[in-house]
Amino acid sequence: RLQGAADAALNRAWDLYYTVFRRVNKQLPQLTTLELRYVSPALVTARDLELAVPGTYRVDGGAARIARFGASVHVITSKQRPRKLAMRGSDGREYGFLLKGHEDLRQDERAMQLFGLANALLARDRRTCEHGHLFVQRYAVTPLSHNCGVVGWVPACDTLHALVRDFREARKIVLNVEHRTMLQHAPDYDNLALAQKVEVFEAALADAAGQDLAKVLWLKSAHSEQWLERRTHYT
Repeated sequence: RLQGAADAALNRAWDLYYTVFRRVNKQLPQLTTLELRYVSPALVTARDLELAVPGTYRVDGGAARIARFGASVHVITSKQRPRKLAMRGSDGREYGFLLKGHEDLRQDERAMQLFGLANALLARDRRTCEHGHLFVQRYAVTPLSHNCGVVGWVPACDTLHALVRDFREARKIVLNVEHRTMLQHAPDYDNLALAQKVEVFEAALADAAGQDLAKVLWLKSAHSEQWLERRTHYT
């Protein structure tokens, strides 16, 4: 009898929890801004920290220290829903960062170090130093643990996804037309072996024009010289 009563109480508790979970899960996609005073009061009150702003530390000890954090955090509406936060440095500048969870950023950090080495080699080689645009744009990557970290926000940039999305929406083209083509070739795509997935992908690729980005670069350039410069920088 006691076991039956305990099971019944557990089931009622689980029903309450699941009801709350469904409500929160339904409202979550609509949540685009978080007030820091509610999610992390300690960061709101933090002032003039000894910690350096990620990406500003130098070997000689020079660094901009964190003076304070921004009052709100913006939620990016992508799959992992990362957060964009701002920090005010001791140098008076405002630094933007992307807080990413459920990802190991240690490999990204190593990639940025590799890009730094590549830039140093390009700058020292006489065949490439004459072309000032030959460098890899870097940004700060600071792992905080094995599954989260902060990435420096690069301002005045568009993602490839945003460029292609705007181009296709203006022309009434379905955004995921390639994915739909893949499903037409193989409705059970997710259950296929890797070699079969590659075959389906290549078949869909052959049916796609693949000129979206090239046309975007042309349409967003004010004149031919700007188009050539952007094309050179991209390639």
